[in-house]
Amino acid sequence: MPKLAQSRKIFELVLLILAAGSIYPLVYLRQNFEKTILIAFDMNQAELANLYTMLGIIFVIGYLPSGWLADRFPVKFLIIFSLLLTAGAGLWYAQVPDKSSLVYLYLIWGFATVFTFWSAILKTVNILADANEEGRYFGALDGGRGLVEAILASAAVAVFAVAAGPGEADGAATRAGFQAVVYMYCIAIIVIAVGLFFLMPSGRDKEIKAEQQSKGDVKSTFAAIVRILRIREVWVMIVILFCGYTLFWGHYYFSGFLNVNHGVSQVSAGVVTVIVLWMRPIGGFGGGFLADKFGRSRVLAISMTLTAVLLITLAVLPGASPIGLIYVLIVAAGLVMYVIRGVYWSILDECRVPAAVTGIAIGIISFFGYLPDIFLPQISSAIYTNFGDNIGGANNAYFVVTAVIGLIGAGAAMYFTLLLRRRAAAEALDAKAAPEPVMGA
Repeated sequence: MPKLAQSRKIFELVLLILAAGSIYPLVYLRQNFEKTILIAFDMNQAELANLYTMLGIIFVIGYLPSGWLADRFPVKFLIIFSLLLTAGAGLWYAQVPDKSSLVYLYLIWGFATVFTFWSAILKTVNILADANEEGRYFGALDGGRGLVEAILASAAVAVFAVAAGPGEADGAATRAGFQAVVYMYCIAIIVIAVGLFFLMPSGRDKEIKAEQQSKGDVKSTFAAIVRILRIREVWVMIVILFCGYTLFWGHYYFSGFLNVNHGVSQVSAGVVTVIVLWMRPIGGFGGGFLADKFGRSRVLAISMTLTAVLLITLAVLPGASPIGLIYVLIVAAGLVMYVIRGVYWSILDECRVPAAVTGIAIGIISFFGYLPDIFLPQISSAIYTNFGDNIGGANNAYFVVTAVIGLIGAGAAMYFTLLLRRRAAAEALDAKAAPEPVMGA
């Protein structure tokens, strides 16, 4: 490929990374400012948790329609619309409305970040990457998104410190800091949306070309779903995504594990978990290159097995183990988790889904693959209820259960590799059996 064309593709990928990295931090502001939100809106953790439970349900419901929209509207404008709608709701959020109205705000965010955004962003990357670049491009998307989120979070902390003033913030200062942070995120999202409008090609010409090259014609959504569900590799990918995402959920328990199982202070645990967050760009970019070099499903199988082994090791090590070793194991587990996240969507191309229905395929796979968002809190609740006051034992049990599911995913990834080998062998036989073309006189 000419260098100019490759440079344009990379530039377009950077724009997509900026979009994906800026849209979600505002919706998940609680990750870094939970106490601030609780004070600003005079609400408790249960009320805030209910909002995010509702958001998770909206996400699951929205994956399928998201794919349908991505197949029928220019993805560029879906992405821009999503960014602007998210920022618009954020401006309302910054006014600190009555907490009873937050349910409507989160409904808007759920619509903007999944219905009109999720499949659009993944489909664009899928179209943008050549067959030998899928791993790197999807790895760059996840790793770059993590880098953008980390940079914005660092800036948000600084903005809050300036707006809230020195010392312990009271109610008014906390509210001022909250508003400043939300405005910062909204401005960043709007600037990126405007940049996408002027700098990103519509991509519709690429989609049309891909659709023309796809085998067959899909004339209805129902026919598209039936056709996708007949592809064996799609079902295997769903298992891989489900299990890989389950492994990723383990990182949410690292802080509590360090506090309870090894007596680490909240500050020290926070430092370790921040280091884990910075593993995301390393795991995303590095995993993508390894996937393209050694095989995507093979890298997934190894990464999922390694993550499972690390989680089991953390679970069985006694509390008196050297804390440095525990830190290393947790950071290593976080790194490999981000390799998995950066690679699992890259195998979509190997499923050979017709390009005309890629969006619907993404929606179907996401619907099933991200069901852990609903199931895992229930599993976690059952484990912790069963162990009662033995929180350390519950932490260990959760890691073991997660690891077992991860090993199932590793098996699915190895089976995916086997399917690709069988398909390649069958195609080679078909090519040999094909009659030689007759040369004209």
